[in-house]
Amino acid sequence: MAVMVTGIGHAGSYVVRDLLAAGEKVVLFGLFGGPGGPDAPTPDLHVLKRIIGDDYADRTEIVVGDIRDLDALSDTMRTHGVTKAVHMASMLSAAVEANPPLAIQVNAVGTANVFEAAARLKLKKVVWASSMDVFGHGPAYAGQTISDESVYDPPYLYGATKVFNEYLARQYARNHGLSITGLRLSRIYGYGEHIKASRGSGTSWLSSLLYDPAIGNDVEVVVPFGARSMDFVYIEDVADACLKALAHTEPGSRDYLTLGEYRPIKDAYDFVRRVFPAAPVRLDENDAPLPPGSSMTWAVRHDGSRAAAEIGYAPRIRLEEGLLRTINANRADAGLPPVAAPNN
Repeated sequence: MAVMVTGIGHAGSYVVRDLLAAGEKVVLFGLFGGPGGPDAPTPDLHVLKRIIGDDYADRTEIVVGDIRDLDALSDTMRTHGVTKAVHMASMLSAAVEANPPLAIQVNAVGTANVFEAAARLKLKKVVWASSMDVFGHGPAYAGQTISDESVYDPPYLYGATKVFNEYLARQYARNHGLSITGLRLSRIYGYGEHIKASRGSGTSWLSSLLYDPAIGNDVEVVVPFGARSMDFVYIEDVADACLKALAHTEPGSRDYLTLGEYRPIKDAYDFVRRVFPAAPVRLDENDAPLPPGSSMTWAVRHDGSRAAAEIGYAPRIRLEEGLLRTINANRADAGLPPVAAPNN
């Protein structure tokens, strides 16, 4: 028996790490950041190597394949005895807006292929990455707290593909008795984000804030949105949510806001300033322009109580601890010693 993971970008690599630590056989399927083909580059595997070690290829089964290819996906599941899947492969907002036809193929058809393969092979569980962007950040939610029961209102195509996939998951669960969990992910941060370039979240400043001062880069980091708060989700909490969801195999489809800590953005800025007081870091209370298709859903308060009650997920890592872990992992990569948490 094995667990397949599609999409081993930032979050997926940590899922693989934790699955291996739990003793699971892990099968990786995807293009891994490349165009496909036997000699094509696979940059996402370099991210995985940094996170789980040089022996990643010996500890996993790696299959280069396109999530849009249902037959290849199904054959890989069958060949390797896959019984559960974590589907993280997706194009994000800026890329979706730039190429809608490809986005539909990857985000919608690719997810449909995972559900269809799961139905054909009678998988015990599918966990997939939805997004809080299914709800958006429109005027209807001004000053409100969004819950898992809130009305869909995706502001752009990326969120719309996730809404479609949530409906699709329910249909597959009804028709085939599948057990499917969608995790409505928020703004994820943690080590490894700087390796893989920002994919359109509109918050790449957070990666720079935790990377450039940490390794001593003498470049100014401007932290925008300084008057706002944000849901900060540490990457290891996302992996924990995936593993908790995998353990629930009752039939049906259910989606969960998967949150971290809703904190002022200034708190993250202040923490880094206390750790590196001489670093060229500046807080700007004004909002910054967002890439096309990027929303500010992360700035709206959300209610994650359903995930806590039904799958036992709640964030474990406080903001300050997550920031420090990320800073010190970046420093270790650069051959620098760790820094201590600042005194309050």
